Amino acid sequence: MTPPTINRRAFLGSLSAFLVLVGCKKADPKPATAPPTTTTPITNGNANPVIPPKVYDQSLYTTTELGPNLINGTDFSSTLYGYTDKLAYKRGDMLGLYYSGPANPKQVITLSDFNGKIMGYYSAPVSVQKMKTNKPWLDGCKFDKTADIKLPDNLKPGVYRFRGTNYFVISDNDNYHDITIVYPTNTDNAYNYGGGKSIYDPALPDRATVSSFARYQDGLLNRKDFTSSFFFWMMTQNYDANYITDADLDDYKNIEKTKVLMIVGHSEYWTRAARENVDKFVASGRNMLVLSGNTMYWQVRYNKPENLMICYKDNNLDPLKDSPYSTTLWDSPFLKYPIINSIGADFAGGGYGNKLENRQDGYKIVNDKSPLFEGTGLKNGDILSIPTIEYDGAPVVKMISPGSKTIPVIDNTKLNFHQIELLGYDFAANGSDAGPNVASKGLGTFIVFKKTPTSGTVVNVATTDWCNKRGIGGKDKEKVRQITKNMIDKSLSDQTLFVS
Repeated sequence: MTPPTINRRAFLGSLSAFLVLVGCKKADPKPATAPPTTTTPITNGNANPVIPPKVYDQSLYTTTELGPNLINGTDFSSTLYGYTDKLAYKRGDMLGLYYSGPANPKQVITLSDFNGKIMGYYSAPVSVQKMKTNKPWLDGCKFDKTADIKLPDNLKPGVYRFRGTNYFVISDNDNYHDITIVYPTNTDNAYNYGGGKSIYDPALPDRATVSSFARYQDGLLNRKDFTSSFFFWMMTQNYDANYITDADLDDYKNIEKTKVLMIVGHSEYWTRAARENVDKFVASGRNMLVLSGNTMYWQVRYNKPENLMICYKDNNLDPLKDSPYSTTLWDSPFLKYPIINSIGADFAGGGYGNKLENRQDGYKIVNDKSPLFEGTGLKNGDILSIPTIEYDGAPVVKMISPGSKTIPVIDNTKLNFHQIELLGYDFAANGSDAGPNVASKGLGTFIVFKKTPTSGTVVNVATTDWCNKRGIGGKDKEKVRQITKNMIDKSLSDQTLFVS
């Protein structure tokens, strides 16, 4: 099942009509009224908001879904489904497994890396379990624990899974690593309708507004392909890489001991703390490589004791309405933290790459002297094939129409960056699911920039499909892989990523 097409802006106002008050936070009886106010100013621009701690209860939620309908239940009698008790571990940690599946007193359970290499065999009794809640998107599945397993002491940092479960990472945040890669666990969670609902499903009027990480995964077979080809490739490379989850970005210590930070896939759901920490990382003089599109689109919060991600996608529904932590679009003016401040482009400037009849299905190269294109043979006017679902776009001086031969020009008066270069662009249909005849024009922009003379360099490929079978695993996979390798190698060796 492919992700549903959503009019990302138009749908927000319609959700309030479907509000049904059905649940509330167990541990905190605070009313779902306007949050406490503060006289501390919320600043704009590159100076991030200064928000006093303990003013807002970020774990607060009220409504847990917008309607009663569910996606049909899962047949546990024929297929093994499970989940782990966490998403990030250290080598040698104990891991809790929760399974429901065909009865087998000695079910063989394999531990594999992302490429399918088996790292261990285990055995545990499995039976069909019923979920002990009618709201697994809120409470988790509440399966009885199947087994506690000690992870091997020799596992390298990477992405792993047990048979039939979610992916998780092995992290080594206490030691220095050249690269830290962020696995987009929040996007996996947002699209997971295990137990009947996701933040999208079964339909917008019935969707969940909270999303438990403690569930088996369902509905991700096609959606997960925003990352798989990248990890298949990355695990064949000889890089010193650490791996973390989205939630790990909330603690700066988890990225402090690394030289290059990589955001991959379809990294759509971000907390304020995560954004502040990656901005701090770049400001410290280190490079960030954004191999993602539709990046930082929604703000989320966590209720960590309850293992929940909170995402109302509507300021009017959120109990922290009008606060800096409201779970709505990051480009909402009242949040005062534009996406372009962090990564130079956003979905508002880009759009859907697969809705135009005369689309390029990839980036038209406009800066073939870029160090990132070394060894690719790409020339100005060539198309780097990456058929894209969603693009992010940098502000441009003048928007151009699909089919135009005019090369767009980045409007740096809106960014105020020290240096920025456009490497390629593609046309996009911005903001409508009704087709290109009513959609506004947008552009996907492949950019490299430095915010200040002393900051690190940011590469933003600005497409959801760089890391999947249409990009790094697609028609031009050798070129995409070479570009990716160039940006990594040159970052690690302190070489410039700019033409001039």
